[in-house]
Amino acid sequence: MITELALGAGLGASVIALTSSKSSAATEAEVLASVVRVMEAAPGVAAVAAVVASSSNNKGNNVSLAEFAAIQETSSVPTNLRLDARDIRTLFAIAAKGAPAQTVSVEAIANVANNFAKPGAAYKAATSLASTPAIAVVYKPRTIDDLIGGHASPAFKEFFKSSFNFALASVAGAIGATFVYPIDLVKTRMQNQRAKVVGETVYKNSWDCFKQVLKNEGFVGLYSGLLPQLVGVAPEKAIKLTVNDFVRRSLANKDGSINLGPEILAGCMAGGSQVIFTNPLEIVKIRLQVQGEVARKTGAPKKGAVQIIRGLGLFGLYKGVAACLLRDVPFSGIYFPVYAHLKKDVFHEGKDGKKLAIGELLVSGAIAGIPAAYLVTPADVIKTRLQVAARSGETTYNGLFDAARKIMAEEGPKAFFKGGVARVLRSSPQFGVTLASYELIQQFMSKYITV
Repeated sequence: MITELALGAGLGASVIALTSSKSSAATEAEVLASVVRVMEAAPGVAAVAAVVASSSNNKGNNVSLAEFAAIQETSSVPTNLRLDARDIRTLFAIAAKGAPAQTVSVEAIANVANNFAKPGAAYKAATSLASTPAIAVVYKPRTIDDLIGGHASPAFKEFFKSSFNFALASVAGAIGATFVYPIDLVKTRMQNQRAKVVGETVYKNSWDCFKQVLKNEGFVGLYSGLLPQLVGVAPEKAIKLTVNDFVRRSLANKDGSINLGPEILAGCMAGGSQVIFTNPLEIVKIRLQVQGEVARKTGAPKKGAVQIIRGLGLFGLYKGVAACLLRDVPFSGIYFPVYAHLKKDVFHEGKDGKKLAIGELLVSGAIAGIPAAYLVTPADVIKTRLQVAARSGETTYNGLFDAARKIMAEEGPKAFFKGGVARVLRSSPQFGVTLASYELIQQFMSKYITV
């Protein structure tokens, strides 16, 4: 529950007067503390209001300061939920929207209690009160010091901040991956389709591949390997987003801006850092994605993710890691700067305090993904070929350069862009949804905590 409030510029003299003790005027800090106390005691306030309403049989009946205090003392409200005389005056001031009030309606008091007692309605309640010139109540999010203590070291605070952003990025990554997973499966099937393999299903294009998977394996077939993907994509995307944010902050100028070179470097470092999770994740995911067509043609039983991991071993999970780096480092080096500049230069984020709408975030993320995804398709094709177990009659590859040479010799240069359209159709919306989700989650959480 939010427990911090700040009184805005519209704080009325009437509220100061109502919360003053005798002749000395209350300071803004004292008023703030009193409003906080009213909010914390909301359940007790509601209980007293209910007693008043039931005794009068008239919900709109007025109650005075003295009557409220007397009923509170004789009620069963716990001591920790009772208000003192000053806080009762604050309650009446809020109920009367800032006007001097010795009496207010029971309904008005109940409304204040109900609004303050519901965390989900807190922002709405604050907005309503802020609309009156006499008392502007604005909710402030909690800070790191509130959560972990003001004496925590700077290093621990930075660790906490990174962990918090890591958690948000994990959720955003899972949302984005689920949204585009069928396209990712089509992309993998297209890239693994090799020339002159007896009995191999020939996919004419990405759409044909989608239709054949749906026809032969059903809707569930489009999500083969999703669970391992979600298990891995959360830390993968979280590392990428967290590292990019951290490096950008570290390399930013004093005014908060960042030059293009450091901006690209931040993206490249983000892409490189994720490979420790990306490579094992993708080799398992790819083998799960292609085994559906293998099982249909050969009758071989499907393997689960655990079986695949056991069969590969630790070193096997990092097969194709060079190609993975060759794909992920330039991808992020292109993606993050383009995304940042689209937000800033096209949609004018930050100008006059502007925050982008979800549509603008989605468009920025999606457009940034187009060149980033397509330009690194050759590395993605090589990685896929290295990570899929070759079947009888298929070409085998021994490393990055051997794979590139054999693909060129057997299939020509166009083979390096197999699944390129599907990759764009997957990566573009995936990162659009992921980045938009990440920023929207950050915006939502900023109402409750600042890091």
